[in-house]
Amino acid sequence: MKLSDFDIDFNKFKNEKDSFKFQLKDTFFELKDNSLFDQGEVEVIVKCEKFENTLVLDYSLNGHINSLCERCLNDIKIKVNSVRQDVLKLTLNDDLLKEENYLSINHPIFSVYDPIYEQICLDMPTRIICKNSLTQYECKINHPNAHKNNAVDERWSELKKLIEK
Repeated sequence: MKLSDFDIDFNKFKNEKDSFKFQLKDTFFELKDNSLFDQGEVEVIVKCEKFENTLVLDYSLNGHINSLCERCLNDIKIKVNSVRQDVLKLTLNDDLLKEENYLSINHPIFSVYDPIYEQICLDMPTRIICKNSLTQYECKINHPNAHKNNAVDERWSELKKLIEK
């Protein structure tokens, strides 16, 4: 898999509408430097609709990302299920081409890699823990020092009595 696999050339559209299907595997995440995720399987369908000077892209993502629980470090799968829409404007103005949602009329090629990666990141929960995974188990953490009996120092207990008064 390479970045050019995610380029959509709007000049080659047969109709005003077209759709593209991508099966994202581990190689998808390897394309991004310092990717937040390494493994996963996500199916992406991009439906494109071309108007006179506007392009509408509807994304549908469905699958999962493999990760580690932030609490117990167990392997978990986080569900990815979202939709997104991008509207791109076609223009000849060089100043507008520096903006995010503008494409040149003469060279209307758009890479959907970054929007797909961004949507996967946005779909992730803020805490990647077992409770938010597909299995929805509770983390079971066994700390070896958690059940240690702490001896109570009598001096502190006498001081605590003063606070209570």
